[in-house]
Amino acid sequence: MRRPFFTAMLIAIVALGLGLRVWSARGGLWVDEAWSAVLVDHARTPLGVFVAINHDNNHHINSLWMQFCGFGASPFLLRALSIASGTLTILVAAAIGARHSVLHALLAALLFAISPILVNYGSEARGYAPMLLAAMAMIWRVDCALASPAGSMRRSRLVLAILAVIGLLSQLTMLFFIVAITAWVAWTLSRRTSAGVALGATIHLLLPTLVASLLGVVMIFGAAAASPTGMQVGDYVRFVPAEWLGAIRMVAATTLGLSAGGPWVAVGLVASIVVLVIRASSQRALLTPFLLIAILAFPLTFPLLQIPNSGTARYYLLTAVAILLLVADVLAAALARQRTKVVAAIIIVTLTVACLRQDLAQAALRRGDPGAAITTMMRRSPAGATVMVDHLRPVATLRVAAASAHYPLTIVSGCPAPRFLHVDLDPRVSVPSAASRCGQRYGLLVARRAALLSGVDWALYEEAGRSAHDDRHAVAWPAPAAQE
Repeated sequence: MRRPFFTAMLIAIVALGLGLRVWSARGGLWVDEAWSAVLVDHARTPLGVFVAINHDNNHHINSLWMQFCGFGASPFLLRALSIASGTLTILVAAAIGARHSVLHALLAALLFAISPILVNYGSEARGYAPMLLAAMAMIWRVDCALASPAGSMRRSRLVLAILAVIGLLSQLTMLFFIVAITAWVAWTLSRRTSAGVALGATIHLLLPTLVASLLGVVMIFGAAAASPTGMQVGDYVRFVPAEWLGAIRMVAATTLGLSAGGPWVAVGLVASIVVLVIRASSQRALLTPFLLIAILAFPLTFPLLQIPNSGTARYYLLTAVAILLLVADVLAAALARQRTKVVAAIIIVTLTVACLRQDLAQAALRRGDPGAAITTMMRRSPAGATVMVDHLRPVATLRVAAASAHYPLTIVSGCPAPRFLHVDLDPRVSVPSAASRCGQRYGLLVARRAALLSGVDWALYEEAGRSAHDDRHAVAWPAPAAQE
């Protein structure tokens, strides 16, 4: 393949990935994004991001970006860091693939550009996209180091340490990647020499990374320990086997654009395992140990160690990345062989169509778009409004969306009944056409459904008998008693 053609194709793929992330970034901030914005607003200063927000929803680098943008900035601006990071990750995937062939580079770039799980987390205002960029850069650097002389490995030490810290300050699940990469290096080196020599070489290469990572974790949890509240966690759910299996199924489905409830998810998982076993027996690729660790060993640590919150799909991004690298490698090898070229081409087209369909379908939901509630209230009561909520969770989404729209809004949680009512919905049932609070009847105005990986189902109701522009309940922003 000639270089100009390769460059043009790569630019087109990166542009596609960027476009998908921009399109997916529409809508108001959903719950996790919005609470991050509120926490950052309370922190006030960059130092406060590190010492005052002792919460698992504080993704430090993303929090600093939110602070730079300011409270009430547009959702798209707040998501710009993730969009840029997600787009750059496509180029890193291409660099990893280019170590094998030009075709491999293009396939890896394509899969990382269109994979629904990467499009989703590459377009929301959280730390997962910057973390994935740092993790992929580490994978690329280690892959190069393992294939190079010892001198090159020494030159990689500082770079790997810096990338590890950036990843950890983006999102703490970077620890999963660091552990997997360490095991990968030790495994690979142990196949070349004795166990003792391999251990020494692994420590030599990764000691700065491990020390820097330890210091980063100590800094984060040390600040929490020194605070009056300690480390706070948004949700803590004990290990449940059914939820763990559901998360694995969701990750497999959203990585390759499959139906989350369809049989192809199981088929894809079994096929991945078979391919991994074949690759492991042939020992033909440096990346094989990493893929085995990430796709097989890592998910099994959750039931073995009874790790909580195992039903959260985003905790398995390590597995998603490994699946994409594996698929790119297998399809590139199949395309290079005459007898499997047609089948590989059909699979590539099918995966591309499936991913794009899921990307567009999920983007249309806009993560439940909490901003639609504010837009609706603005049409009905332009001067401002009071809205009732049943619990704390939607407070941040409404506050942030109102601030972004410069709309005066007061949020209350008790009687007397205000004009508007905001409720969370059960995703398994249809939207009720009416609701009742404080003896007052409400009629449905608007409802939204969450996407597969992000968002909350909700509905906005208005006091029965009201008409648009009846704004006698208008209030000033902010209303001190109603915000928390």
